[in-house]
Amino acid sequence: MLLVLLLLAYVPGTPGLGIDTREAPNAVALGVAYSVAFLAPLLALGTSWRWPRPAAWSALTGGLVAVALGLLDLAGLLAGPAPTAMIVVDAVVAFLGVAVAWRSWSFLRA
Repeated sequence: MLLVLLLLAYVPGTPGLGIDTREAPNAVALGVAYSVAFLAPLLALGTSWRWPRPAAWSALTGGLVAVALGLLDLAGLLAGPAPTAMIVVDAVVAFLGVAVAWRSWSFLRA
């Protein structure tokens, strides 16, 4: 459930497609980071039924990248100051990233 929420939270914040209309000076690097952040939870969802441990590692990666991207964007280090709507999206993504990472780490330690 947390992975689905995290994936849905990325949709409005997708650079150039959602509510974020800022021009990024490092668009290629930012695109790669957002691709990893989106594809890792997607991979975790797809593999969770058959391979739970690799899925947990993928979810952990996705959660940690989500936290990093959310906090870096809130600090204005990715593409300059974030508009108000992106502040909300980044806060939600960072919060969900922490929840996904914590849940995945708890599973891996068990």
